[in-house]
Amino acid sequence: MAKTYLSSDFKLNGNIKSQGDIEIDGQIKGKVVGNSVSVLSSGSVDGSITGTSVSIDGKANGVISAADLSVASSGTVMADVTYETLSTDKGAKLQGNLKVK
Repeated sequence: MAKTYLSSDFKLNGNIKSQGDIEIDGQIKGKVVGNSVSVLSSGSVDGSITGTSVSIDGKANGVISAADLSVASSGTVMADVTYETLSTDKGAKLQGNLKVK
């Protein structure tokens, strides 16, 4: 599968769906669906993220559904989160409702 990279100057009000991996360094307002979704350190998603593997180094607000969710020390999550496994680095910020699948 191809990887989709959205650069730091990329801004979108809308939805993104891919069967492959998505790396977000820009700003998304909407729904993001992919196999693996990575919100990089300068990236942000305001909406929903759905993926098998979701990693947050930037900011995510809204709803997250993931089999595996990881939040890095630079990551900020303010969301309702459904997950199977969750890992957070020291310094990660996580606020919202957490629900195990």
